[in-house]
Amino acid sequence: VLGDVNSIEFENVSFQHKSATKPALNQISFKLNFGQTIAFVGPSGSGKSTLVKLLVGLYLPVDGDVKFNSISVRNINRNDIRVQLGLVSQESQLFSGTIRENLQFVKPEATEAELIKVLKQAATDSLMSRAEKGLDTSIGEGGIKVSGGEKQRLSIARALLRNPNLLIFDEATSALDSITEKEITSTLKEISQEKNRINVMIAHRLSTIMHADCIYVLDHGRVVE
Repeated sequence: VLGDVNSIEFENVSFQHKSATKPALNQISFKLNFGQTIAFVGPSGSGKSTLVKLLVGLYLPVDGDVKFNSISVRNINRNDIRVQLGLVSQESQLFSGTIRENLQFVKPEATEAELIKVLKQAATDSLMSRAEKGLDTSIGEGGIKVSGGEKQRLSIARALLRNPNLLIFDEATSALDSITEKEITSTLKEISQEKNRINVMIAHRLSTIMHADCIYVLDHGRVVE
């Protein structure tokens, strides 16, 4: 039984897509421990997306091993990993419905207090100040329009609602303008200072992940720095 994820280790992991001529990741090794914020940065095509897919158990390594709590991913029911996972991606998916429904999608039994707490953590003040019916305000068609930054904040709140042991920000700010990016980056910095999970950040630009405990630079599937 896996239990709560408190360490993740990549041991000489290589991965090659079936149609590719060279590996997407080549001999990658690192260890993530509970309470740490680790970042991966690199240009397009450096292997960042493949790394995320291996982290969440969508891919299995071709060579090497990925271990959760020192147990090989091959010996774990991958749903045991996924229930402990929060993911904020570049393109956040919101549904036509209320703020409450968009959050409770990941945790239907969440209480009002839990919802308000995660909205506060994700710094959604400007959105909530416009939401006349509070959590029962509709967003999208027939409701309030949300900006790209507000969309990301709701996505962050939703990821936090799961109370994940592993929280992944996969280029969460790259689709935003520079001012919004700066604001969301400072929110992410505050969230990652709560040492109660493993935070993994994937980014194109160093400026958005400077607060991480450790930064790995990827290039052509290798850790170069």
